[in-house]
Amino acid sequence: MVEKRATCDTYVVSGIPGGFQQRVYADFSSATSGGDVATLLSQYGLSISDYSINGSPVPHTFTPNNAALGAGTLNLKVSAYSGSGAVQSAEVVTDTTFKYASVRTVMKSSTTPGIVEGNFFYLNDNQEIDFEILTSTVSQASSCVPAGIWATNQALTAGGASTHQTIPFTFNPTQAFHEYRIDWSSSATTFYIDGQQKAKLTSNIPTAAGHWIWNVWSNGDLCWSNGPPTANSITQIRSIDIYKGYTSTVSGNICNV
Repeated sequence: MVEKRATCDTYVVSGIPGGFQQRVYADFSSATSGGDVATLLSQYGLSISDYSINGSPVPHTFTPNNAALGAGTLNLKVSAYSGSGAVQSAEVVTDTTFKYASVRTVMKSSTTPGIVEGNFFYLNDNQEIDFEILTSTVSQASSCVPAGIWATNQALTAGGASTHQTIPFTFNPTQAFHEYRIDWSSSATTFYIDGQQKAKLTSNIPTAAGHWIWNVWSNGDLCWSNGPPTANSITQIRSIDIYKGYTSTVSGNICNV
């Protein structure tokens, strides 16, 4: 559902000219373990994905069975890999598309290595903003992947170079919930952790409306996801807060968010 505070006509985000006229706040803190996840998500305009990707060296499948409610959380699961077939993964996506937004996700990372935890905007491979945690390289680099969380604008043209920055963690993301935020405007994508700006990318900024996606997966690529996991992995999301409906004109009752 779209929630609009009674006193707010425009939500203003520092650093973004103009403002947003809509807010969607998905709060899972009162969720009951084993509850009807699809129905709850639908109230917030979110759906569970069901499709496969022929990744290399191992394919992965986003299956509805791997999205579930925990005690106060939305849980996204990557199943322990059996050694054959696809890695069973999970994904949630917005039903509607939008252009420009401020999206804040309160999340606790999985302790299982070999997982990609994605929180990102996507229309296609050349209209994409990523905030990604690789659970194998949170605090220690591999031979080809630096440690930290990845902030990326994918290339606007096929075959072009992306714009990205790897941000070192100052905490263990598996031990507590933290807010991961992306502000997307026409001039920049700005990445925050717990309200502190960590990166600002000013090239390869997406120019078209698309969906927001949260997913967890693995394909066994030694230079990215690593894995596949040998144990079940659970990534927990406590809340998702989306400001959208961009307007260049700030009017009415204004809320700074």
